[in-house]
Amino acid sequence: MKKNHRYPRPMCACPETRTLSDEAAVQIHEFLEVIAANFLSQYGQRIYRHYAKRAKRNLNAQQPWKNSDEPF
Repeated sequence: MKKNHRYPRPMCACPETRTLSDEAAVQIHEFLEVIAANFLSQYGQRIYRHYAKRAKRNLNAQQPWKNSDEPF
């Protein structure tokens, strides 16, 4: 019976990997959240500026609801 995961499966779901305790998993998760928050506080404006520029470049003036990134 396959278990449905809340998050996508890891790229390498190796059977020989060890499982973490609940406490260890929470500690790692909290650590990664701190790293991500620090990264966003340092580089967040650059990231948002990049996406804003990309959105403006992809805007179709005649049909603004269409995006050049759309596959159709």
